Amino acid sequence: MLRGRPALASVFLCFVCLPILTLRPVLKPCSQDSTTQVKSLIDALELKALDCKLYTPTIKDFEQNCPISTLRCFASEVTVLIEELNTVTELQIRLNLDKILISLAMRFNQSESQCLQCERHKEEKVERFLTKLHTTLEQMNSKHC
Repeated sequence: MLRGRPALASVFLCFVCLPILTLRPVLKPCSQDSTTQVKSLIDALELKALDCKLYTPTIKDFEQNCPISTLRCFASEVTVLIEELNTVTELQIRLNLDKILISLAMRFNQSESQCLQCERHKEEKVERFLTKLHTTLEQMNSKHC
């Protein structure tokens, strides 16, 4: 059994230093690159040639305690969109937007029990989908960046 200063030092290390050392920095759900990539997709001329609809969450879905499911839905639909664009055009578009959205979703720590599944959202045209995605990302960045 330790007595005196060694005991005090042990207590100090256990209760003060160790919790500080084990803290990991909290990553903010923020990505300026995501808005840039969405903007580049909106500006792409090939979007007019696409005749598809995508499941589209709203900003309300994101704000009403469902950021994880909203971002995951956007990510899966962006994957579909990029595949469609690559099919319609000769270009091979390679964006990591879907991966960025999944990464952002994992940074939230909230219950998602009352959230809609992606397939329950309204299907909307590509331009509308991208506009809503862009608005959601800008809102998120304004709060967390």
